[in-house]
Amino acid sequence: MSKPVRFIVNFIIIMLVQILVLNDIVVKSAITLYGVPAFIPLLYPLVLLLLPVNTPHWLTMILGFGVGITMDLFSNTPGVHAAACVLLGYMRPYLLNLFFQQNIKELGDTVPTLFRMGFRSFLLYILFALVIHHFFFYLIQIWSFKNTLLILCKTLLSTILSIILIVLSQLIFAKKEIRRI
Repeated sequence: MSKPVRFIVNFIIIMLVQILVLNDIVVKSAITLYGVPAFIPLLYPLVLLLLPVNTPHWLTMILGFGVGITMDLFSNTPGVHAAACVLLGYMRPYLLNLFFQQNIKELGDTVPTLFRMGFRSFLLYILFALVIHHFFFYLIQIWSFKNTLLILCKTLLSTILSIILIVLSQLIFAKKEIRRI
């Protein structure tokens, strides 16, 4: 399957899971802050995180806007998801440089997956990416620094749940390769 077709299939599947399943889940627990559920699962940043390594910076940000605006249309959050995804698209090349063990230019069109990066590198890559995305998302959504504790708690709990979902999806659906980059 070609890279553009794989991206479109990933986009459709991940967005359908996010919109039809995860957006409807209200994570009910004893953890509520001021009556607001403390976290929601956000799987859709995975669309941007699994782009090939050599995807141009400008294209990553445009795709981030497309992914974010799609989520905004279905979540009734005008521009919040789009802004967070554009920031993630901007930060992605820098995060890849931090966590890949080789020079990015040598990797070509490698897709950063759990089996290609190794568990530790992949976990750190998605951890930093999701913390950036979720913190900015909740900061814009709440739009107040006086609720910093609420923003940090929602960011932390949502990031943990998102990482669990992403690692599970990688274990189930990613190609298992013996060679690690």
